[in-house]
Amino acid sequence: MIIIIDEASAKLASFYYHDEILKPQWKRAVEMTSAPAEYIWIVSNRQQKQIADSLGIASVGEPQCGTRYAVESLAELDIEYLERVRRRYNHIPWDIGETDRCLIRELSLSDLPALYELYDKPGMTDFVEPLYDYETELEYQKAYIENMYGFYEYGMWLVFSKETGKLIGRAGLEHDELGYMIAPELWNQGYATEVCRFIIDYARENTDFEELYCRIDEKNTASVRLAKKLGFTYSGHMDDDINASIYRKNIKNNEKH
Repeated sequence: MIIIIDEASAKLASFYYHDEILKPQWKRAVEMTSAPAEYIWIVSNRQQKQIADSLGIASVGEPQCGTRYAVESLAELDIEYLERVRRRYNHIPWDIGETDRCLIRELSLSDLPALYELYDKPGMTDFVEPLYDYETELEYQKAYIENMYGFYEYGMWLVFSKETGKLIGRAGLEHDELGYMIAPELWNQGYATEVCRFIIDYARENTDFEELYCRIDEKNTASVRLAKKLGFTYSGHMDDDINASIYRKNIKNNEKH
């Protein structure tokens, strides 16, 4: 990430300055078009924002600058926030974290073929909705990335094997609901437990949720066992689905485990 910042905003921004920060006159940004996805511009006026847009460079500024990503004060900025804005603007998925055997990150549209391959495995859609046809799913995921990841900074993520680099599952948060699915060839090997424990800890540390819940079809006995293993307790049937039950877990008053 290369940060463009002018003298006016440099006086207001307070974060760790490093070698990749540039302080040009704003007109010099016109020359920086070889790799626009690597740049983010901390703008101090609407004219700079318009130039950034014309160059395909992500920008952030105070509300009067008209940027999509705005902060009340540039003093609120830090390197992680700037990197998130740069990635959101350039549709680069955010790395959520890792467990002993798995990498967890946001979905990008280039992942759709692998996602279809995952959902086509035996048993994967026994208790979850299948994917839409490709064009519908593509539009759905575009909106999901934009509105769910972009606004809430969480959602359903992808799970990859560290060993093979292949997509092996999907797991994450739909608001305060925990969801998960693992490829059938890896069932009963502790992958779902490993990933779900990471997500519970993530929710505890990065959201305001007091509790999480799982909505589980009672015929899905493996998921019921997993929920109980993770400390979820039965909380009743869904009103609109006689086969589905709710399991809940308080995450703010529990130690990590």
